[in-house]
Amino acid sequence: MGMSLRFDAPEYLWLVPFWLGLGWMASRLRLKVSSFPRQVPIWKRVGGYWSTWMIVFLGSIGSIALSSPHLLRETSVSPGVWVLWDVSRSMRETDVPPDRQSFATEAMANAVLSLPSLRLGLIAFAADAYIVLPPTTDKEAFIFALRQVARLDLGEGTHLAAAIETALASEEEVEAYLIVSDGAHNIPGTVALQALASEAKHRGIVIHTIFVGSNGIQSFPLALRLLSQGTGGVYQERTFDLLPLFKLQPMRESYGISPFLWGVVIGGGLMMIGMMAWKGWFNVLTA
Repeated sequence: MGMSLRFDAPEYLWLVPFWLGLGWMASRLRLKVSSFPRQVPIWKRVGGYWSTWMIVFLGSIGSIALSSPHLLRETSVSPGVWVLWDVSRSMRETDVPPDRQSFATEAMANAVLSLPSLRLGLIAFAADAYIVLPPTTDKEAFIFALRQVARLDLGEGTHLAAAIETALASEEEVEAYLIVSDGAHNIPGTVALQALASEAKHRGIVIHTIFVGSNGIQSFPLALRLLSQGTGGVYQERTFDLLPLFKLQPMRESYGISPFLWGVVIGGGLMMIGMMAWKGWFNVLTA
C-alpha cells in the first residue's frame, strides 16, 4: 500500500513561480516607497504587506487547483474465485486412496490455509449444480462447507456444463473458476463446454482445473484440459498448487483534492476582503 500524487494538467504549476516572483517584486517595490519610519523593524514593514502575500498564496493555491491534483492510494484486492466441486458418485472411486473425494477435500483444505487473502465461493455439482457458499475471505467457513458437500448425493452424472453455467449466472464479481473433478462430463444434450469456455474468456474469467483420478475407469481428464487451455488457465493432475494461480491484484483509488484547494482560495479570499474592510481600506479608496 502506498500513496502518490498525480496532476492531470501539470502545465498550470508553472504559474506558482510566477506568483512567487510577482510577490517578491511587489514587496521590493512597496518597501522602497513605504511611508514607514526607518526605525520600524523591517519584519514589521514586511508584515504590513500581508495582503500582497495573501494574494500570492491564494494565486498559488488556485494554480495548483487548476492542475487537477489527485491522491492515488494503492491497495491489494482479494481476487474472487468460484470453486466448482465435483460430488458425483465417480468421485468415490478408490484409485486415489482413500478415495478421490476424500483425497481432494483434504488436499484442497491444506492448500486454502496456505493461500493469502482470497474470496472463495463454492459450487457443488453432479447431475446438477448448486451454490453452497458465496465468495468469502473466511477460510474456515469455506473449508467447513467443503467438507460438508463431500457428503452430498446430487444424483448420478457429472454435469460440468451446469456447474459453469451456475457460476456464469451468479452476480458475484470473480476473476477465476477452479474446477475440481474427475472430468467425466457425461450429460448429453447440454451446452457445449467450448461455448461456455468462450463466454468465460469473453468476461475475462480464467478457468483453472484439477483432475482427480488416475488413468483408469471413469477417468476423463480431456474435458478439464480443454477448459483450461481455452481460457488461459492452468491444468493440474492430483496437484493442488494454488498459490501461483491466484495473485493479489493491485488497485488504485483516486481522490481529487481540487475542491478542497478551491475551498481554501474562496475562504482565504473572503477572509482577506473582511480584513481589508476591518482596516478601513475601502473607506480610503472611496474617499
